[in-house]
Amino acid sequence: MNIENINTFKERLLAFGLSNSEASVYLYLLQLGKEAGGSSIATAAKLHRQYVYSALPSLIETGLVEEVPKGKQSKYKANPPTAIEKLGRKQAVTATDLASDLNTISNIGNEQEFEVIQGERAMVEFEMDYVLSAKECSEELIIGGASGGFLKIMGESLEEYLSIKEERGIVVKYIGSNNEIAEFNKKTGKYSNQYHRFLNKLPDGTANMVVRSSEVCFYSFVHPPHVYVVKSKEVAEHYKAFFYMLWDMSIEPK
Repeated sequence: MNIENINTFKERLLAFGLSNSEASVYLYLLQLGKEAGGSSIATAAKLHRQYVYSALPSLIETGLVEEVPKGKQSKYKANPPTAIEKLGRKQAVTATDLASDLNTISNIGNEQEFEVIQGERAMVEFEMDYVLSAKECSEELIIGGASGGFLKIMGESLEEYLSIKEERGIVVKYIGSNNEIAEFNKKTGKYSNQYHRFLNKLPDGTANMVVRSSEVCFYSFVHPPHVYVVKSKEVAEHYKAFFYMLWDMSIEPK
């Protein structure tokens, strides 16, 4: 085999994780096809004997090379290239297990950011930005009791806001109070993506909570109105479970 092909195979073995010495020893023994002593390997592979004897134990451990005892001196032979596949599968399992274990101490993916939106104009802009950027057919879960405050702030933007949600297939589930039934029928009930239920003991108030895919928004409609946004998928999943507990307890409007 020409030197160019050997260099290509060596580069691929280096990329696989072998050291320079390990790759050179393994390639030599593969081509030789029979047993060889350490000194012979060093001479043929053009490596210092120290590098050869450092490489052989790791090659034996990974299953790429086999030691063949010959009296006081051992010889070594390469295992077939299928040993590379076995090693790769073993490394993949080890990597999966390691990643799983490291996840127990990792905070990556559990980042939590906090944002405050203040004032009616800023709140309308926040809502319009959301509805235009939200993933199509996503879900929005609302625990209400203060829909009047929200509808008032959205004002002339309300119809556009609700229409965009319907067009983009954003499913809205709203848990409200009995006093909100008439408002629902008048304002939002005509949209096919809106689903409302009511809790008899849910009080009317000045605050709503909205759960989205990776954030939870707490709305306060006292003057000036605020939205407190917790950006965390983990927190959103927790409140999603809380919402559906209440959803199962609530009643569909007649």
